[in-house]
This record gives sequence, structure tokens and C-alpha cells, in this order.
Amino acid sequence: MPGLYVHIPFCRAKCGYCDFASAPGTKAETDRFLEALALEAARYRGLAGSFTTLYVGGGTPSLLSSAQLKKLLSVVETLTGPLAGLAESTFEANPESLNRTKAGLLKKAGISRISLGLQAAQDALLKRLGRLAMSGDFLRAYKDLRAAGFADINADLMCGLPGQTVKDFKDSLAWLTELGPEHVSFYALEVHEGTPFAAAGVKEAPDLAADMYEAGAAALEAAGYTQYEISNFAKPGREARHNLNYWEQGAYLGLGPAAASYLAGERRANTPDRAKYVRTALAGSEIPLQYRETLTGRAKKAERLMLGLRKVSGIELPDDIFIEFKEELGRLFAAGLLEKSGGLVRIKKDRLYVSNAVFREFV
Repeated sequence: MPGLYVHIPFCRAKCGYCDFASAPGTKAETDRFLEALALEAARYRGLAGSFTTLYVGGGTPSLLSSAQLKKLLSVVETLTGPLAGLAESTFEANPESLNRTKAGLLKKAGISRISLGLQAAQDALLKRLGRLAMSGDFLRAYKDLRAAGFADINADLMCGLPGQTVKDFKDSLAWLTELGPEHVSFYALEVHEGTPFAAAGVKEAPDLAADMYEAGAAALEAAGYTQYEISNFAKPGREARHNLNYWEQGAYLGLGPAAASYLAGERRANTPDRAKYVRTALAGSEIPLQYRETLTGRAKKAERLMLGLRKVSGIELPDDIFIEFKEELGRLFAAGLLEKSGGLVRIKKDRLYVSNAVFREFV
């Protein structure tokens, strides 16, 4: 059964590293976007009731006012039915725009999981990133979520940041695991063209980030989290079901600017241009697409391999895939990057950080 992703293209200010389709917007622009979103959702009424997971991302979904959040959730429920009936429903939030009122509203609406942005526990690093929320803001928002009754919280961290040391990253993890979120995701900094960091000449630090990754994985395992994907760690039973569906090549529908979908074997993504998205939706026209493609044959098998190998448990390889990529797999086994375990092929755990070297074989 498919997942539903909804992209909220608004943020209060652009972080230095961000290359997502998001930008500040007025109340009127946000209201018009929600009208457009409702019209796009109406095009998929035939899928209503078939979704098992929901992920509301951005941008900064928590930037919406309480009234706008109610409107957003009512639109979503035209496709999902009552949110409490879903296997999982995740809502992304940033600490500076989440308060106790909004936390209570989301909980009452049936949202089951919150993904809260932290990135680092050191305020100096957060300022360098262009973040609006400091560590104290995260702590307040986290406590508000717990007070509202949320028992499933993810926190995001980053490594390889400008001026960040391995000790900084370990200290961030220690500070965070003391709070005890059910799920932790961490990612190495990537400097993308068009971002403030790229314009400022900020460089990636892959070797230092690799040291942080190794230290972070060990620290989280010691704190009771299990690594189940390259960048994701969870307490028992708290894995992100919506994201697991992606890695298992499952179907999903994306709504909003830049949102991607995978339905009936076709991949497509909406235009990232927010104004164009709103204009065409309100005019009753088809949402312009950034791309669409139907993967078949070797390309579809390669994608299945790359997605499946993101999971720490690995992937079971049918004979046709094994035969198709026999040479590539042979090289990866010989290089000590892959291993077999109980019928599954997986990236060796101590080689997960260099997973791109594996994926390049299948591109």
C-alpha cells in the first residue's frame, strides 16, 4: 500500500546548506498554496483510503499557523481518512516555529510522529549554519512535544560542518541521547550549487565527516539505538515506516511543489516552482512536472539494488538481478564492500559510510 508525502514549500529563512524547494512566504501566499494543494489532492480521490503512511515535510511545515495547520490536515484526510488510522504519520518541525498549542493540535489530529530539526547541540555551529533555533529552543520544543503526548520523536543531526570537531559531534549525540528520542538521523554536510554555503565557498570535509560518522554510529549503538539504514538509527520498533517504503521500492504519492511520486511503475516529480504550482492548480490545469520516467529492465533492477542496499539488513537478490549484475557484485565482494548473510546481500557495516562507492557500480 502506498505512502503519502506532502511538501510544504515555506520556511522563515534559508539555512546555509539547504537546497530544498522552500522559501519565505506571506500569510496570503500560504493560504493560496493550501487552496492549490486541496485541488491537487482532489485529482487523486480514487486513491483515498489506500494510504498506510503519511509524511509532511518541507520546508518547515510547523511554520503554518494553527488555522492553516487545520486546513492542511483536513486536505490530507480527504485521501487518508482519520490520521489515527494510519500505521504512521510523521510531521516535520523546526523548534522556533513549534509551540505547545501546535504540538497539541497535531497530537489531537492523529499525527503519531514528529521529526524535529536539531543539526548540532552547539549554538555557535547552529549560528554558522544559519539556523534560527538554538539548542535551548530545541529543548523547549522537545518538552512541548512530550507534554502533548508524543511518544515517537526523531531528531536530525549533521556532521562534517564548518568548524565542527569530532568532540563536538560526540557531545551533540550525548546531549541528544540523554533526552531519549526514539529515532535519530544524521547526515554529512553536502554543499550543493545554488545554496548560501556554495556562494560563500564553504567546502565539504569528507574525511572528518567519516570519522564523525564512525564515532556517531558507535555512540548510538551503545545508547540502545539500532542502525537500520545508512543514516538512520532507531530504538526497537521505532523505524520510520514511511521511509522504509521508499527503500523497498514501494509506491507513494507526492503532493506539493517538487514532490515526487512512484505509482504504477512511473516516477515523476512536480515542478519546484511554487508560483507556477499554485497558478496552474488554481486554474484547474495539470501540475507541470519536473520529470517523469518509467523504469524498466536493467534500470529498474539497479534502482532496487541501490535502494535495498541502503538498509543495514541488505536485500534478497532474485536470480535475474544477480545474473544481470554478476560482474559488478563480484567486484564489490572482492573489494570487501559487500557480504552475504542468511540469503541477503548487504554492505559491510564498517563500510556503510562509503556506500556511494557501491552505488556507483549500478548507475
